[in-house]
Amino acid sequence: MQFLRAGDELVVLRLDRLGRSTRDVLNLVHELDEKGASLRVLEPEVTTAGDMGRMVITILGMVADMELKFIKYRQRADIEAAKAEGGYKGRKKNVDDEEIRRRIAAGASKASVARDLKVSRMTVYRALDALPSKTALPEKPPSAAIARHLNVENFSKHGRGRKPARERIEAMLERDYAMVKAGNRDYRLTVTYDDDPEGVGLEDKIEHLYAEMFNIAESHRCSIEADIHEIGGEERSR
Repeated sequence: MQFLRAGDELVVLRLDRLGRSTRDVLNLVHELDEKGASLRVLEPEVTTAGDMGRMVITILGMVADMELKFIKYRQRADIEAAKAEGGYKGRKKNVDDEEIRRRIAAGASKASVARDLKVSRMTVYRALDALPSKTALPEKPPSAAIARHLNVENFSKHGRGRKPARERIEAMLERDYAMVKAGNRDYRLTVTYDDDPEGVGLEDKIEHLYAEMFNIAESHRCSIEADIHEIGGEERSR
């Protein structure tokens, strides 16, 4: 998106390749409008170059969103039916739990085991959770409650990206950080981190959160001012 200029056309095969929901699609169409660019979908053939095309894009986005929900519902129903019949075993594990336990018992850190075996840290935690209860191991990665105050402003007084920028930031926070609104510009987040020295700590996670918000705001020609602090901890301002 950052390379698009006025008069350019973004071409996608199908609308479901552009966004995960109708709101995502409309936000991207709005961003293209601000850049003076247009969208063309090949299947079915439609473009946002005209008013009629924009209306069709909106309708197709709603249909694609509804179809995706139906697919997920049918998939979930089929899995539940297979489980009831004892026929659903899930995906075969790439790494045996015993191998993970052996490496941890040999003194390797959880982060290094995940990296060497090319699995997620949650896979390592789940393997360790299967050990007898007499072994004191964490059931899940540690997390911190974070309070955040956010201002989003346009680069210029004629800018119109502030609202879609805030909507995309809020969607990202809700998806990745279990966001709960505490006011008009105040939010509560849950940030998971790794307390292992070789893992991604809380400070790194907060820096990554700043970077995600900044990149979204910049893509809409906006700036942000954010105050983030761990509840009961130190405040950080940007």
